[in-house]
This record gives sequence, structure tokens and C-alpha cells, in this order.
Amino acid sequence: MDASRPPSGKVIWEAIREELTNNLYPLPFSTLAPTLYHVYLHPDDYEAIEGVVPRIVGEIANALTTEVERLNQQASGVRGWRNLLRQGSDTSPIEAPPGAWEVYIQPDQDGELGRGTLGIVSKLTMPAPPEYGGTPTIRVVKTVVSPTGHRSSTVRDLEEPPPVTSASSTAASLQDVPPHPAPPTTRWSVTTHATLSYHDDDGDHVFPMRKDSIKIGRGGTGAWVDVQLITDPKVSREHCWIRADPGGRFFIQDVSAWGTSVNGERIPPPDRSEAGVVVQPGGATELPDDAAIGLADTLVLRFHADRQS
Repeated sequence: MDASRPPSGKVIWEAIREELTNNLYPLPFSTLAPTLYHVYLHPDDYEAIEGVVPRIVGEIANALTTEVERLNQQASGVRGWRNLLRQGSDTSPIEAPPGAWEVYIQPDQDGELGRGTLGIVSKLTMPAPPEYGGTPTIRVVKTVVSPTGHRSSTVRDLEEPPPVTSASSTAASLQDVPPHPAPPTTRWSVTTHATLSYHDDDGDHVFPMRKDSIKIGRGGTGAWVDVQLITDPKVSREHCWIRADPGGRFFIQDVSAWGTSVNGERIPPPDRSEAGVVVQPGGATELPDDAAIGLADTLVLRFHADRQS
């Protein structure tokens, strides 16, 4: 890539293709692939290609399907996947997503990427160990591709179930949280779950909560979130946390710059250092079973907790 020019659609596709092949996850009878890709560009680079972004996204989605078909055909002609996956020796065809590939191209609003640099956040849903009751793990890979083609990646499993804590934990303990950015965790009650529904710049979404603690925000190359919103930069990269206690109650904490509200009432803001860095999230506010969560007066999440007998 040339830092003086914005990455072309072909360059973006080649970066995503490498992200696909580098992060395949083999199972005994199939191979899983990342199905969601967020691509970030320097704002000036994004502005230069904005008019053709929908075309780029459409062609990359088609190219991902073609690439999976090509790899499967190639694998059928070799002994196993050793040359493709660099691990294992059993032939396991790559699965295309049952719906559609999700590809998003957007400007980096946080000044993390230089001209000609690509940031890619890919996500892959992996099966969970049986001892965790079937909760899936979301493997998130964040990759930065420099104008010279150098790649650096970090991997994190966001949905890995945390250890079980004592059932004697109380709501008051939610105030005693570790420093930003790690939210407190307890294992979910199997009789309680919740959903978040919302509309962002990419359309309508429903997010089922399958673990006890989630992070919500715009995300990005430097922020890990479970619910990634495509919206105005007033919504922080990491905006708020929602968690459940062992009794099945839900609580929300603000870690944003522009505030969070519940049913129109602002919840406590985070404590910040003199430099503006969050050192302690805002105090925990209990969520009713149905609530409207406002983010920076920009976007509303509809929260609903289901009570199962």
C-alpha cells in the first residue's frame, strides 16, 4: 500500500482474505471462519472512497463466498488441511455463514490509524465447552495493516464464561469494581436472560445476552466490546457495561464521555483522572425488566429481561 493514497477496494479485499485464512477454526468435521469484519480507515482515506463503499462491501461479500469455495476445492485435492490451516491433518470443509457475510467499512473517529493504514476487527463464533452449558465464545481478532503490508494482530475470546462466584454476592458488591477497562464478572443464572434491540447506522439489530457481563460501544482497534454500534462518535468506543448478579437482577454502569440514561434519567458518570482517563466506572444502577437505555442522546437500546420458570 502507498500511504499517500487511500487503500483501494482490492487492497481491502486482500487484507480481509488474509484475515479469513489466518483465523480459521477447525472442528472434527468442519472448519469455522470469521463471518463479521469491521474495516477502519483514516477519515481522509474513507472520504476518498466513500462513494464506492457500498460497491466494495458487496463485492467483498461475494468474494468471501468464492474464496471459501476455492479453499474447499483446494483442500479436496490435498491430504488434509495441514498446508492451509497449519494445524491438524483432517480434511474439514470451511462453512460459509448460514445468512450473509457481514462487512462494514467506516472511518476511524479516534485518531488511531494513519493515512494508508487499515484496521480490521473480525469476529468468529466458536462452540463452548460442555461444562459451560453451551454458551458460545466470540473470538475477536484485531489487526492493523500498515501501508507497507506489515500486519500486527491481537486475539481475545470475549464470550469465554467466567468462573462461578458465590451466590451470596449482593448488589452492593457491584460498586466495588476493578479499574477500567475490565468489568466485573460472575456466571449467569441459567434461568435468566435478556435481549437488547436497537437501530444504528447499519439498521435494526437484536442482541441476545448469553453471559453475565457485556460491554457496549462503538469499539474500534483499541476497544473490546460485545455490542459494537455503528453510530455517531459521541457514543464512546466503550460506552457502558451491563451485568447480571446471581439473583438474576441486571445493572448498568456508565464509562462514557457523553453519558448514559435509563428511561430518561441520567445514571452516575465515571470518575476520571485529570487527563480525562476513566479510573472508575459510574455507580451501578439497577435495570427494570424493560428499559430504554440512552447513549449520549444519540442512540437508544431497548432492554428486555425474560424471566423463565
